[in-house]
Amino acid sequence: MLSRTLRAANALLYASSVLLVIAAVIYCAVYKQMPAWQLWGGIGLSVGAAAWGLYYVTLCYRITAEGVSYHSYLRCRRSLRWAELDHAELEESDANGVACCRITLYPKEGAPLRISSDVLPLDDVQELSDDLRAQGHLPPKEAASDTP
Repeated sequence: MLSRTLRAANALLYASSVLLVIAAVIYCAVYKQMPAWQLWGGIGLSVGAAAWGLYYVTLCYRITAEGVSYHSYLRCRRSLRWAELDHAELEESDANGVACCRITLYPKEGAPLRISSDVLPLDDVQELSDDLRAQGHLPPKEAASDTP
């Protein structure tokens, strides 16, 4: 299996959104006459936006020959070795022209680990599903039938 790191698809959007919130709060604090409670509310909003954005900017899944690990806030939150994997499930959908791919990895003990194109790039999740098929963790693709 190829080693790779899967990162949030819109990490740049999240980071720029946080910067815009912080810039708006700084602008209002410097150029507007605001009561103290509004200033503290804006600071609280900035801190909350920074925590939210930092999660998505630092979110990643590292796939190696040994297993998969889930990282956020620059820490390893969860790790699953391939030897501990009981089975995996793949869920693919295409609703209204929006494709989605979810891989759920079930360890022999513990909670499952989900890798989804809801946050990650669809192509990366599909490539991972192809690699998992090649390793025998997912069943082979079903042949498309041409009969109506």
